[in-house]
Amino acid sequence: MTDRHSAAPDRLHSLPCYGQPLPRESVSRHIVVMQSAAARAPFVDELEQPLVLNGESADFSRRLHQALASASVGSHLYIMGDEAFIWRIHGEARSAGLENDEIDITHTLAGARLVYCVHCGLTQAAGTEALQSCNGCDVKLEVREHFSRRLGAYLGVCANPDQPYAGARS
Repeated sequence: MTDRHSAAPDRLHSLPCYGQPLPRESVSRHIVVMQSAAARAPFVDELEQPLVLNGESADFSRRLHQALASASVGSHLYIMGDEAFIWRIHGEARSAGLENDEIDITHTLAGARLVYCVHCGLTQAAGTEALQSCNGCDVKLEVREHFSRRLGAYLGVCANPDQPYAGARS
């Protein structure tokens, strides 16, 4: 991710920027969370004794909860996958007490992203289309280029405020 001063001038400040993280040498425990084996980034092989969690494993949720609950000062979390996955895990890590500088996110897979409907409050998985219908209230949404790190989602607003349900309920 980036901040306003280093962002490209034609990009909105809120849009996430993804890069390849480098192994942190001063870290006492590396926790790698990947959506699938296909999401694995090459730098993982350079880490010293990482705890690697694969989102496809049957016991993933339990192991993730344990790893986050036991993360202490000196731990570093690396998250890899599509946007919907990485921001969901990022939210869980922040709720567990990890700070932003203890988390690296890497967008390694194409796929779903999360969209927050400002009309009904539903956060939903979506593709990359600029227009979509909300699963909660059927409003036709325009997905804006505004990203909320707190929600881990893009902002979806009514595409036609004069006819919010036009096309969605016909």
